[in-house]
Amino acid sequence: MLKEGSGKLKKNTFAPSLNQLWMGLPFFTIIYRSFVDRLPLLDFWWHLKMGQLIVQKSAIPRIDDFSFTAIGKLYVLQNWLAEIIMYGIYKCGGPPLALFANGIIMACVLIPIYWLCRKSSDRLVAAVFPVTLVAFCIPGSIRPQVFSYLLFAFCYWMVSSYCADGKQSRIWYLPFLFVLWVNIHGAFVLGLGLIAIILGCEAIRFLLDDGWPLLPPRRLRPLGIILVLSLAGTLVNPEGYKIYAHVLTVVNSSSVRQFVTEWQPPVVNQITGIVMFFGPFFLLTFLLITSKKRPSLTEFVLFGAFAVFGMMAIRNAAWFLIIAAPLIAKYLPRSDDWRSLFRKERNLESGIRVRKESLPLNRIILLGSLIALIIQCPWLHTEGLLDPGTPVKAMDFMDRNQLKGNMYHSQVFGDYLIWRLWPMQRSFFDGRVHLFDESIVRFYLQVMSDSHWEEMLEKYKVKYLLLPKGKSGSEEMKMVGKAYKSKYWKCRYEDSVSALFERVYPDRVEGMPACR
Repeated sequence: MLKEGSGKLKKNTFAPSLNQLWMGLPFFTIIYRSFVDRLPLLDFWWHLKMGQLIVQKSAIPRIDDFSFTAIGKLYVLQNWLAEIIMYGIYKCGGPPLALFANGIIMACVLIPIYWLCRKSSDRLVAAVFPVTLVAFCIPGSIRPQVFSYLLFAFCYWMVSSYCADGKQSRIWYLPFLFVLWVNIHGAFVLGLGLIAIILGCEAIRFLLDDGWPLLPPRRLRPLGIILVLSLAGTLVNPEGYKIYAHVLTVVNSSSVRQFVTEWQPPVVNQITGIVMFFGPFFLLTFLLITSKKRPSLTEFVLFGAFAVFGMMAIRNAAWFLIIAAPLIAKYLPRSDDWRSLFRKERNLESGIRVRKESLPLNRIILLGSLIALIIQCPWLHTEGLLDPGTPVKAMDFMDRNQLKGNMYHSQVFGDYLIWRLWPMQRSFFDGRVHLFDESIVRFYLQVMSDSHWEEMLEKYKVKYLLLPKGKSGSEEMKMVGKAYKSKYWKCRYEDSVSALFERVYPDRVEGMPACR
């Protein structure tokens, strides 16, 4: 830039503008969240093992061999492509790369959402706020569902941008997106539903001629063709049309519906329900009610359909968040409406009210953000990237001593047991809840509290117990106490995370290795 009083061009040191800092806020939020996260006990490790087997055997497993309670049961492995990707990332860089890659994927989820929000509002704050809300509220634990977030967001962007500007170049990629999606995660049906809702509502608006901007027939036809081609694209998978039956099986599984927390409806008096669903839901409801602009039929149906879907299960809140973000951006009231509260000078270009930008302060904010990300970088915390409750040392002990025999264990240990000890050990009950009959799940839960638990375990010839040493008074800790007092169980290993017991007979307890 030209320095005053000088004819020479002098380059100033880089200083981000306030607009740029605002634009980076949601991306910083989602990446930071991913960096401080840990590899979860459930719904990660068994996916990793599946990816490893597919790569090694060049075949997709179809019969359960990971558990001894459901062994031989036929199942559909729909997530096979996501599992190969997850295993490839893990093999190349271990836990640090897995968490880093998850952060990058989640940041990419925000890109189409941000584009939609910017198209919905000409004010930067109005666009950044809902994207930051998504970054803060959306569950980002590493699992195949994360890939679905990305594909759903891009599907939403492609269809919405076509409706906005009529350019067809993007939407013709949708059938290929669905070919990829159907082999990654079952939420591909939500993408089809999204296109169908938009197409149907826009067709109704055209027929009713309600006086709002409509998609003319010449633009409705290509969207209808895309829906048909996308539907055909979902048939390009190892199961063909039967993939839809699998999705219904998982969704309607009584074991999943009754016993999996994330499949329970969100509750308004719990922090998880408020943050992930009810907070954004009530905010958008308030904006739609108080807005001077009338929502279009398409917007109203999208809001209603995905709100109802979000109310059905806490895991569905993510899809509502993605749908809601552009609507929040569009219907946020302008700061002009609150002029009596905000009397600062207005920046017309961005819609942000500022008195004067402080470039040194902007540099400090940027530097502080980068330092925060570097400090939380997974490669600087290689020893603490697994969930603190992961029984690493207990699995090491079992591996060293080649302990074989049926084991009753906490469900949260099942996935990691599959990753570490299969085929030497098989799980009793793990994160693949839809695979297990309801009777097995109820049996698993009953053992924890039944006074005849030892006799019950004889049904499966259980030789080992691996129990978490969690909260005092929990069912797991009560069972640990009962195992200590029983003359039929001997502690073989114990640490702050878990306790391992082996089934013995009173006349053979003497001389057996003590707990260590």
